[in-house]
Amino acid sequence: MWIDTQGFKEVSKELKRMRDAQVPAITKAIDDAAVFGKNLAVDKIFNKFGYKSKSYVEDTFFVSIHPNDLTAHISARFRATSLTRMAKPRYRTGKKGQSVLNGYDVSAYKNQPVWFKGAFTIIGQNGNQVMFMRKRKDNSWRKIGKQKAKKAGTKDQKPLYGPSVWGAFKYMRDDIEPPIIKHLRERYGHHAK
Repeated sequence: MWIDTQGFKEVSKELKRMRDAQVPAITKAIDDAAVFGKNLAVDKIFNKFGYKSKSYVEDTFFVSIHPNDLTAHISARFRATSLTRMAKPRYRTGKKGQSVLNGYDVSAYKNQPVWFKGAFTIIGQNGNQVMFMRKRKDNSWRKIGKQKAKKAGTKDQKPLYGPSVWGAFKYMRDDIEPPIIKHLRERYGHHAK
């Protein structure tokens, strides 16, 4: 008994041709879905958390696309965010009628400000604004200005930080996954035509 296996070679060749024909459509769909996912994450984070600037959130996101293995990765900055990016100064009227800084309203979540009465900011080592907090009967904050060039903060005073963009992104991942999958399918259907 003799079996001709020539047909399997032709099937393999046809499957390879079909796969090669679909790779550009898949790659374009992945590119579109990655950009869509990044924009969706930026919008959701900016609408949920109290960052003053949307461009700050956008600048801390990174998209890397790997066409060889047809994958895309969306990541964000891991370092904690200075509370100055979520704060608005609060003023009171002084004894002579002038406006005097009376701390900051900090909104870690959108439209939920918390008053940091003794808060103040300085320019830190890297040129960034850093927020500190005065406490009653604690004058260690006075040493901060003298040490500014070396290191911001003292043993008793630590800079105040809010959530990192990565932490906010991690919190939002389950909410944005279904729309990204839906968008990926739509874009693949569009490019495969």
